[in-house]
Amino acid sequence: MLNNRKIDIRIRALKFNLDQINTFYEETLRDVVSDTGMEYGKKYPLNSQTIELLNNQKKLQKSREDKLFFSVFNFTQVYYSIKDYLKKEFPDRKDKIEGFFSSRIVGLKARKDISNDLKHNPENDLKYDTRLVDKQEYIEGRTKHVKFNLKNSWFYYDIDAVEYCNKLYKELLDFISIEFFSSQVL
Repeated sequence: MLNNRKIDIRIRALKFNLDQINTFYEETLRDVVSDTGMEYGKKYPLNSQTIELLNNQKKLQKSREDKLFFSVFNFTQVYYSIKDYLKKEFPDRKDKIEGFFSSRIVGLKARKDISNDLKHNPENDLKYDTRLVDKQEYIEGRTKHVKFNLKNSWFYYDIDAVEYCNKLYKELLDFISIEFFSSQVL
């Protein structure tokens, strides 16, 4: 990619973290009840074995959520570190690099904000939550229909962190490709 080992390894680490984010996100969508050996609609006696299964469900869900959070956190920190390495390697393009990370807005936030917020601002931390991600309204005859989709994910403000990281990675590769390799494709 770039002829700089420190930048290259961070881009590879970014891809590794992004793959983990997507894998761990898919894991959070799995059903913990089934994954711990219980069945829906089946009656279970209230005993130590059932309580253990219920505790295992909570532990499994928490473990999956933690893995996803750790991956998002690692991704954002590596992402932001690339900025400093690019500026050091290409001092003549410092303003463009700074502009890409700081000035240009994705959604409502600058690219560097998620990294800084997760590292320094607890009040802006990621939150694992169920949020409305899509709402469509239409009228058919005299009936109003509302279709909405809820998503359970890590949210940064109202931005889905999983989608955001995928977008950040793609935009970074596009930026590097255009800015440093105009005639090459990454």
